[in-house]
Amino acid sequence: MLYLLLTPILYASQSIAARHLQRVNLNLYAVGGFTYFFSALIYGALVARHPIPLEPAVVFGGVLLGLLFVGTYLVFVPTLADRGVSVMAAMCQLSALVPMLASLVIWREQPSLVRLTGAVLCLVAMPLLALDKGVTDTQLTRRKVLLFVGMVVLNGGVLLMLKWFDELGAQEQFGGYMLVTFVVATAAMAVLWPFYRGVASAGVVGWGAALSLCYAGASPMIVLALQTYEGAIVFPFAEATALALTVAFAAFVWREIPGRPGLLGIALVTLAAVLINL
Repeated sequence: MLYLLLTPILYASQSIAARHLQRVNLNLYAVGGFTYFFSALIYGALVARHPIPLEPAVVFGGVLLGLLFVGTYLVFVPTLADRGVSVMAAMCQLSALVPMLASLVIWREQPSLVRLTGAVLCLVAMPLLALDKGVTDTQLTRRKVLLFVGMVVLNGGVLLMLKWFDELGAQEQFGGYMLVTFVVATAAMAVLWPFYRGVASAGVVGWGAALSLCYAGASPMIVLALQTYEGAIVFPFAEATALALTVAFAAFVWREIPGRPGLLGIALVTLAAVLINL
């Protein structure tokens, strides 16, 4: 249960920090680059202590996951400056449907009816929590639709690759898997550095180092949670709970009090947590 609870806390911390950085006008792309760099250092140190040869499939999976991380981040950042898009970005937590369906269809998981009910409640809660922020008067544009689809596909791919690794049964190679992931992500952000006008200021480097603890920690929490709970349960619960925590934080700190949909969403996530652990 501890791993299942830590995952949404780390996810929510990423979202809250990103919004704070946008509010103080730090270059989020540069922060992301340093976040991946420090995450690679963390896993590099872990792998150096216990080096284990990696299977070709693990290396290939790490490369793909690293590119998916970067793609998701590049699509996510523009949504922070456009409230009309950020509402849809929040709904992109429904990307949990991708690994959830894969768990049921490809890996033929059979969670209990009670736990599956909890997962469904999470899916219901996510749009309630997202829509509670209010939709702006701006019209639905092609750009917004593309960002929405991109977030669903790319973030769904990230979650699916974590489920894939769990099913691979090579847990002893996880450190190497994540090291490849973050090295590739760091290299991709370095190549893009001139395009997003990266600046290595003290704030950017400091926040990158701090956020690396969340990014480097979230993935192993997911994999560890998958050893106890079915993927069809872990992913919707993690995404919905992270969104609920973000809404709650905004209410207490930024005084953005949720309305009835948001409160109902938080209640559904709470009930889901109880059902999932029965």
